[in-house]
Amino acid sequence: MLGSGNSKHLVCPYHAWSYHTDGSLLGCPDMQAAVDFERVDNGLIPIRMETWAGFVFITFNADASPLLDTLGDLPDRLASHRPDDMVCTWTVTLEPRCNWKLILENAMETYHTGVVHRASVGSQQSRTLETRGDWKCIQVTSGRSIATLPGTEPPFPPIEGLDEDALQGTYFTVLHPTCQFAVAQDCLWWLNVTPVAHDHTVLEIGGCFPRAVTEAPDFAAKAAPYYARWELVGREDVGILEHQQRALGSAAYVPGRLSWRDDMVQALGQWVLDRLPTPG
Repeated sequence: MLGSGNSKHLVCPYHAWSYHTDGSLLGCPDMQAAVDFERVDNGLIPIRMETWAGFVFITFNADASPLLDTLGDLPDRLASHRPDDMVCTWTVTLEPRCNWKLILENAMETYHTGVVHRASVGSQQSRTLETRGDWKCIQVTSGRSIATLPGTEPPFPPIEGLDEDALQGTYFTVLHPTCQFAVAQDCLWWLNVTPVAHDHTVLEIGGCFPRAVTEAPDFAAKAAPYYARWELVGREDVGILEHQQRALGSAAYVPGRLSWRDDMVQALGQWVLDRLPTPG
């Protein structure tokens, strides 16, 4: 994670060129004598950016579909949670030594939970939901929020006005290619996956709550069990995925069969295959 905050301008740490926040060149020391140098041509390279519910999405593809087309019916599915009224109160950054796709696949199946998370969240069941747009979704079925560990009543009540479908459990989503939202009855947490190398990824996890909840005087104490659960389960997943990455590098590695509970794992793999260049 690069950090957060605000500044009136940006300064390059190499030669101290500076830029306005719109990317235009502000200062360029010792460039007065440069031949054919035009300040207007030397600003920062624009990157396409759009926002939804307070989340910022960027792409290097100038021809990519508009964000709302990519989101499809995700905003409708999450509408009763009112994500635009939530506040991010916690983040953690991990650096798994594994491929980025393994992280995305992990959150889209409950086949592993009774084994990897035996001592934490335990076994889970899910159903696959139909989606419209460039995203996928399963719902882990539970009558209570699974954003805290079993055995303790979630400190925060369900969000007022949730629709009947949202009350059935937690949505686990993948917004292609590298973003995930997990949306429970009382909160949401997000995962941002940044590939670094074929076996190295930066994983950012953040937790959000309704604004009114965060303004209560006892919020910090009540939120602590959520933070503990998110980081514990995240590290458990990272641990097993790093083992999986090492296995993928074995000279004896042969792809195995998928379970019927891995339907979204197969779908994610197919999404990647569909975007690879055609051989020949």
